[in-house]
Amino acid sequence: MNWTFDIRSALLMGALLTVVVGGILMLASRSLPPSYRASLRWWVAATLMLPASFVMLSLREIAPAWFVIGVGNSLMASSFACYAIALEEFNGLVRRHLYLWLLVAAVAAVSVWLGVLQPNLPLRLALVALLSASLLGRSVWIIYRAPGSEGQMRHIAGAVLGLSAGILLYRALTMFVDPERVTGLFQLGHVQVLTYAVGSVLPVVGTLGFLLMCTERSQRELERAARVDFLTSCYNRRAIDELGLRAIAGARRHGMPLAVLVLDVDHFKRINDELGHAVGDAALVESVARIREELRAEDVLGRLGGEEFIVLMPNTDMASAVSAAERIREGYCSQPLLMDGHRRAVTVSIGVATLAPADLQFSQLLQRADRAMYAAKNAGRNLVMADAMSGWEAPLLGATG
Repeated sequence: MNWTFDIRSALLMGALLTVVVGGILMLASRSLPPSYRASLRWWVAATLMLPASFVMLSLREIAPAWFVIGVGNSLMASSFACYAIALEEFNGLVRRHLYLWLLVAAVAAVSVWLGVLQPNLPLRLALVALLSASLLGRSVWIIYRAPGSEGQMRHIAGAVLGLSAGILLYRALTMFVDPERVTGLFQLGHVQVLTYAVGSVLPVVGTLGFLLMCTERSQRELERAARVDFLTSCYNRRAIDELGLRAIAGARRHGMPLAVLVLDVDHFKRINDELGHAVGDAALVESVARIREELRAEDVLGRLGGEEFIVLMPNTDMASAVSAAERIREGYCSQPLLMDGHRRAVTVSIGVATLAPADLQFSQLLQRADRAMYAAKNAGRNLVMADAMSGWEAPLLGATG
């Protein structure tokens, strides 16, 4: 049996499959977070424009040359530009749309000039392939070099986009070195087959890769949301309990001290009652920012609830922990909080405890630090109080307020 391969028919079948993929992508986008909608719209546009460009090229013998060549190649280049824009939106990059659309305009100009006005097939194919490879190269750069781009799923989209760019570069090099290799748009040869394979494989595999990237990032964001306090962006109670257990295990394994600070903003209820909860929320955000300024890179800050916070301080003995707590207290009350135009003097009470042999659970260590914090409250507020069970003589530091 003799098998034949018709490029034109393959292009039309690939175009149909890609349209189906575009429809699936639009349906899938409804289940993804709204923050992804902009990038998904650009990706859908790219996925639908690419098969449209190949349909245009398949009409070479029916429609006018300027329409087929100019519009067909412009649609293809626009598709590659939209892939790059989708990835820019996805990664939150500063937009470089002008650069991309200038390349698209260059493709359109080369197509009309060398396809209609001054026909030169090898040079036109070479230049269009080179410009298109540059557009795809931008997408590959974003996937692998953009700040914040991470995850294993990016390799699927990165591989197919990189392979497509490589095929187009090979096509351009072939046309420059051996102009007679391709004498017609639908000539059956490995250069042409590879080129048109880009149009069939890129939208399908690339879209799969992009959807997996979206899913992977959504999963990371869900995991982060389960561990991070939505208002202050520090760890929540659940995460602190897990990190506290790990910190205790690490301290005992390596024979190092571990300190815990519990901080409570003094008279915080007055801020909520007098200025409203929105101002109170702003006060909590500013409080976290002030506390962070006094912490080391290895210290862990969390929110226990309300206006109460916790700091895990690995490899820190009681003397160092009390000194750090005093720095936090002084830094916190050094100037009034500015909240929605309101200035309010604020203070904080801090309890300190260090890991003791009797602490079998993190809750025991936390309870002693919390008890020390309440002792500071009862002693007049705006104080640092150390837990006596930690082997410290419970000093009172700071000034009452």
